Amino acid sequence: MSLARTRPLELYAQADGDADRSKVLTPESRPRSIRAPKGTGDSLAAPRLLLAESDRAARGLLLPWLSELSTEIEEVRDGNQLEKALLSGARYHLVIASARLPEPSALQVLARVRRNGVTTPFIVVTSVHGNMLRIFMSDSEGTVLSSRMVDGQNLASLITGMIENQR
Repeated sequence: MSLARTRPLELYAQADGDADRSKVLTPESRPRSIRAPKGTGDSLAAPRLLLAESDRAARGLLLPWLSELSTEIEEVRDGNQLEKALLSGARYHLVIASARLPEPSALQVLARVRRNGVTTPFIVVTSVHGNMLRIFMSDSEGTVLSSRMVDGQNLASLITGMIENQR
């Protein structure tokens, strides 16, 4: 997968063509105020999130929240791309996936990659209600930790906690 320069976040909610299929938001492509600290050790490297979302409106809601986390965000648009990315050997600290991905679903991908030894934690977004998300979380062993409604601030706290447990 190649790195791409990012566009302003409002353009993610508008574009959905082939050129928009797989983007990576890197610390260097963000405004200086939200870049991750540069360091030589893995502990200071920006955590990697894999976002699997096919809906433009949902991406438009999620990306501004996620961009505040000083993480590298890679995007895929369907279950096949999600599974391929996870089985490629690349390390992700967390997957955030829509329950409504085109086949295979996020839950099918979760089950398949667990059988193949991938232990990356998942947050599955099951629905969007205004600026709130209903999610469930699965830890590295596949255990469902919780199902709840969250806003951007709570989502950021959950993500930060799950990433810290992976380091």
